[in-house]
Amino acid sequence: MMERPIHISPQDLLQAIQFKPGDFAGVALISGQPQRAKASLKYLENPVKNFSTMGYTFWTGEYRSQRVTVGNAGLYAPDTALVTELLCAGGIDTLVRIGSCGALREDMHIGDIVIVEYTLRGDGVSRYYAAEDFIPYATKEISGELFRIFSSNMDTYQGAVWTTDALLKETSEVINPVIEKGAIAVDMVSNAFFTVVSVYKKKAAAVLVVSDNLITGEIGFNNPKLFDAEHKMIKLALEAIKTLGEK
Repeated sequence: MMERPIHISPQDLLQAIQFKPGDFAGVALISGQPQRAKASLKYLENPVKNFSTMGYTFWTGEYRSQRVTVGNAGLYAPDTALVTELLCAGGIDTLVRIGSCGALREDMHIGDIVIVEYTLRGDGVSRYYAAEDFIPYATKEISGELFRIFSSNMDTYQGAVWTTDALLKETSEVINPVIEKGAIAVDMVSNAFFTVVSVYKKKAAAVLVVSDNLITGEIGFNNPKLFDAEHKMIKLALEAIKTLGEK
């Protein structure tokens, strides 16, 4: 029988990859897709690689004189929970995530933006961190600033996002009850991200670009509008981080 309280802690992993306290900035812009992280990196001055392990890489540099950490932090709920724990344990106080989602409203289109207000659980990993009825919320100050900046530049919505582990099981029997609970979008990450951040009592927000629409059936994974929106999302998210840092 296992007698130790835990097998591997976030601190154990950080030590194994030779991470040093202070390597991270106080705020991070994190992505699921590695290419988004690399696109974010292009905006930083004097970036220094913090670590690269298990397919996840993080750098810390400056965006308009503000220190910011960027990197890829998971494509799905389980790896998102893992990397988010490392970031929180590593000393990051504010986490802004940029990702993608499927729209659950007919009037939402490819390239539109969703600012997450709160999340609903459909993933499996979150139950290891919080009770079944736990609902994590974004930090209002940060999500409010994100909505202000994004709504001035792009078609932007704000509301609940439901997270699922089963992309190919998004059936009407599953999705319609979620819509009735208030979800305006679905992804595979956000609930795990916000749940872990809540456990660590950190500040967090998330910006998602619409890649498909479950109501209309529109799929835009290769749509130029999606790629254009992704680039705008990165730049505007960094601008929001800079504005918040000045307050």
